[in-house]
Order: sequence, then structure tokens, then C-alpha cells
Amino acid sequence: MGDLVIRLCDIGFGTIEMLRRFLGRSRVLTITTDELRKRLASGDRSVVVIDVRSESEQAVSKISGAITRREYEANPGSFATKDIVVYCTVGGRSYLYARKLVAAGIGAKNYRDGILRWCRAELPLETPDGRSTKKVDLHWQIFRVSERDKVNA
Repeated sequence: MGDLVIRLCDIGFGTIEMLRRFLGRSRVLTITTDELRKRLASGDRSVVVIDVRSESEQAVSKISGAITRREYEANPGSFATKDIVVYCTVGGRSYLYARKLVAAGIGAKNYRDGILRWCRAELPLETPDGRSTKKVDLHWQIFRVSERDKVNA
């Protein structure tokens, strides 16, 4: 069921993006799990990853090195020269936030695969205080990951 929801979200947001481009709106670019993993693994300091999930989801874990939406919005000018990548659970909330940033002239990308695919690829997560963890709050109980200590919303 969760994978069906992900496919429907991909189709829905892809359609919205096509319509937006048809209307002449700025394009929201995406980044794949592999591209993001490589950039973060290389120590690329030009990329800033923003977690737009709820505070309760963020309290469990985040992609290692990510900042929260609140941290970004407290001083967006300090990230003006950075490549912004926005993520959530499956890419919907991050798409909407990336779209808002792009409309404001900020070069943001949507990590449409979300933390769900990050977990499925067994990539590192950390707690808000920086400790390594395998726990993840996937927002809805319909989503599944293997080899993780799933925490349900």
C-alpha cells in the first residue's frame, strides 16, 4: 500500500510540475538518492539538506547533517551560496517547500525519494543531537522499511 501511495505522489507531483512549466513557472529540479548520497559522502560543503518533516518526525532522526526548516528560515541569507536540497518522507511536502523557495528565486532541489528511500538504501541517519541511529518515523504506518527500528507517528 505504501509503495502505491509513493507512485501516486510521484505521478501527481510530476503532473503538477508539468502544468507549472507549461504555465511558464520556474522548474523545481529533483535530486536522486544516489546523487545526494555521493555529494554528502564526498564532504561537499556546498550542499545544505533541509528536513521539512514535522517536529515529531525530526525528533526521532534525520538524514545525517541535515538542518530543519526552522533552522533554515532563521537565517536564509547564510545559505545564499549553497545548493539547497529539501526532503520529507516521500517527497510531497518537500516538493511544496522547494516550489516555494524556487518561486522566491532560491535554487532549491526536491529530494523526491525522501527519507523512506534513504532508509531503504540503508544510508546513515542521526538523532537531533548528532548520534547515529536506525530509528525513523515514517509519518504513516503504511510505509515499510527493512532493517530499521520503525517509529510510527
